[in-house]
Amino acid sequence: MNVKFACALLGLLFLIFPGFSGAAETPQRDPVAAEKVVETQAKDTGGGEYQSKARRFFANQSFELSFMYYNFDYKEDLPAPVKSTENGWLPGVYLGWSYNKKNFIYSKIFLEYSYGNTEYDGTDQSGAIHIKYSNDNHQFLFRGEFDIGYNFGLTKDISIKPYTGYGYRYWSRGEAVVIANVISVNERYYWHYIPVGVGAEFNIGERFVIEPNGGLRVMFFGRMRAYFSDWNSNNTDPEFKLGNRTGWYAELPVRYKLTRSWSIVLKPWYEYSQIGQSDNVAYIYNGAINVAYEPSSRTNQYGVNVGAIFSF
Repeated sequence: MNVKFACALLGLLFLIFPGFSGAAETPQRDPVAAEKVVETQAKDTGGGEYQSKARRFFANQSFELSFMYYNFDYKEDLPAPVKSTENGWLPGVYLGWSYNKKNFIYSKIFLEYSYGNTEYDGTDQSGAIHIKYSNDNHQFLFRGEFDIGYNFGLTKDISIKPYTGYGYRYWSRGEAVVIANVISVNERYYWHYIPVGVGAEFNIGERFVIEPNGGLRVMFFGRMRAYFSDWNSNNTDPEFKLGNRTGWYAELPVRYKLTRSWSIVLKPWYEYSQIGQSDNVAYIYNGAINVAYEPSSRTNQYGVNVGAIFSF
C-alpha cells in the first residue's frame, strides 16, 4: 500500500510541475548570475525600476511539495498490559508556501497529510484481554500551521528567523472492526497549538542552503471522541477534554538550487508531543452506564521529507 501511495504522489508531482524535468535538463547556470541578468534587462526597458522591484518581491516567495516517510510511536502513560501503543512507518505529503526576505517580515503556511497502518499493542476496552494487530488499523493524521516572524539578516549569507503563529492537529485512530473477536473502536483526536520557534538560513556558495529550524508547540483546547455508536446506535460517543501539554520539534532542511527558480530539498526531522490526562466522562455502552477517561500519552515521530521547491 505504501508503494502505491508513493507512486500516486510521484505521478501527481509531475502533473503539477510539468516544467521541472525540462528545467533540470537545461545547462546549469549560476542562479545568482541569472538573477542579475534579469535585473539588468528589466532596467533597460521603459519601466525598469518598477519591474525590478516587482521581480524582487515575488522572488522571495516559494512553494514546496515533498513526500514524507516517518516513524510514528505512540504510548499511553499506563502500566502494561493496560497501556496501549501504536507503532509503524507512515507515508505522507507536505505542501507549503513561504515568504522569506532579509530584514523583513517572514511568513509560512504548510499542510501535512499522512495515512497508513500501524501496529496496535494493548488490550480491549475492558483492559482484560491482550490484543496485538496491524491489519485494518488505519491512522489518518493532518496538520495545518501558519507562522509569522521576522528575518534578521546577520551577514550576506546568514540570517535568523524567530516566529510564532497558530497550528491545528487532527488524528483519526483505528477503525470500527473486529480483530481476533475483539471490537476495535475509532477514536478522533484534535487540538490547537501555538508554535514558538527560531529558524536560521546559511547560504553555502551559490547553490546550497541549510535551514535549521526548531521550537515548541504549546497545546490548547484538545479533545478526543470515541465512536462507540459505530457498533450500536444506542451507544453514546463520549468526548474527553484532553490535558494541555507542550511538545517540541527540530528539522534540518538542506536545499540544492538547480536553477534560479527550482530547488530540491532533503529534510530530516523529529517531533515529540504529549497529551495530558482527560476528565472523567460518563457514557452508555450496550445498555450500561460507564465512566472512563483518556490517559496521558506521549508520541515520538522521526523521518525525512524529500521534494521540490519552486521560487518566483
